[in-house]
Amino acid sequence: MAKVKDNILLKGLSGTIGGQLTFRQIGGKTCVSKYQKAPGVPATEKKKAVQTKFGVATAYARGAVKDPKLKAMYQAFVTGGQRAFNIAMTDALRPPVVESIHAESYAGRVGDPIIIRATDDFKVASVVVSIYNQAGDLVEQGNALARENGDEDWVYIASRENPEPAGAKISVVAMDLPGNQAFLSV
Repeated sequence: MAKVKDNILLKGLSGTIGGQLTFRQIGGKTCVSKYQKAPGVPATEKKKAVQTKFGVATAYARGAVKDPKLKAMYQAFVTGGQRAFNIAMTDALRPPVVESIHAESYAGRVGDPIIIRATDDFKVASVVVSIYNQAGDLVEQGNALARENGDEDWVYIASRENPEPAGAKISVVAMDLPGNQAFLSV
């Protein structure tokens, strides 16, 4: 894509000329690219799914830059020719990852800690921990708290007694700001 600098005739121009060139404004600059016509073949289901995903991400990014607090958070990560919109869009397209659950200290007692490592390209907003007994019944569920080493490590403190900790299942759901989720169970 070509960029136009200090050209009085093209400054602020947007649109397509003669089915050949498309002008658009990006970050206050006029950019020129080759005209792209619509494909003559109907979209596949996979392509429709990708288009839907991008539509949802675009809607999130538009809303995020309208919210002054969210825009400031994304703006802090801007580099080069990016905008807060670009960072928000990328965040919406990439879900968080629950990398690990360290439950070695969990023995079914109140106060036992469970450490979770959850990462995201921008920020993990919340981590929910669920503990099930051997029979599959929910013993407890609650929010983990972010540790002071950034947003990667989270800690959940057991609040209920689990008389059968052997064979217990611990499930974790991490969520980022756009609402993408990641799951892991041990």
